[in-house]
Amino acid sequence: MTSWQDAENAKYVVLPGGEGTPLTVFGNRFSLKVGGDDTAGSLAIIEAAFAPGTGAPPHLHHTHTESFYVVSGLFRFRAGDELTEVGPGGFCYLPRKAAHGFTNIGDEPGKLLSVINPAGYERHFEEISALLPHEATEERLREIFQRYDQEPA
Repeated sequence: MTSWQDAENAKYVVLPGGEGTPLTVFGNRFSLKVGGDDTAGSLAIIEAAFAPGTGAPPHLHHTHTESFYVVSGLFRFRAGDELTEVGPGGFCYLPRKAAHGFTNIGDEPGKLLSVINPAGYERHFEEISALLPHEATEERLREIFQRYDQEPA
């Protein structure tokens, strides 16, 4: 990553393809492209690869929005009460307090680009990635989810 600040102290970031902070979340590979520390808290962007049959169970957030762009694969998104299949080039925006979730329903790994606004929620993925397998208990995960404003839907 290359970053610099201008005369007004605004930070710029340029990240070549394939770079980012690597994370492993429930066996899936994530790459944090830019986080709140880089954007003065305005947004975070994560590229995430999901194996077939994996994704995020239905949940909601009160403090941030999430958007997903499907880079590759086929995903079933739940947005509110609606289920929709979305393939490459598809997009899903989820406002605060909207129940949502998704599953890779394809036969191959699929990849999503996620935008979190404002930033902060990306830290939940960093914490989960840092857990050793024996530390990823239901109780510990519930505590992390609650701290970062995620509740089941």
